[in-house]
Amino acid sequence: IVVVCGRNKAMQERLAALDWAIPAAINGFVDNMQEWMAACDCIVTKAGPGTIAEALICGLPIILSGFIPGQEEGNVPYVVDNGVGAYIEEPAEIAATVARWFGPQRDALSDMSERARSLGHPQATFDIVNSIVGVLEAKTA
Repeated sequence: IVVVCGRNKAMQERLAALDWAIPAAINGFVDNMQEWMAACDCIVTKAGPGTIAEALICGLPIILSGFIPGQEEGNVPYVVDNGVGAYIEEPAEIAATVARWFGPQRDALSDMSERARSLGHPQATFDIVNSIVGVLEAKTA
C-alpha cells in the first residue's frame, strides 16, 4: 500500500504509527508522484482534476472518496460514467471495493485500467500550448 498524505503531517504521523498487516509506504509531500502511481494498481483520492488526469495516463482505476463542491463535482460523473472507477465516501465500503477489485472482480479492474489508459492524454499540456501558440500566431498574422 502506498499512502501520500501531502502536507498533512499529522495524518502522515498517525498512519506511520500504525502496525500495518502488509507492507505500507507512508509518505508526506512527494515530488515524484508519477513514480508512486507507476507502482500502484488503483488509486483512492478526492476528485482533483490533476490527480485524475495523472491516474488516467497511468491506467489506474480510481476510487473517488470526496470532492470540492463546484470545482471538482463534475469530475465524479466523468470517472464513474466512463467506467474507470467509483465514487465511495465510506472507508469500509472503499476497503470492500478494493478487496473485490483485487479478488473476484480482478477482470473488472483490468478492464477499468484499459479504459483509463484510453482516456489519458499524456501530451495534453503540449496540445494546450500548441493551441495557444496557434491563436497568438493567428492574431499577429
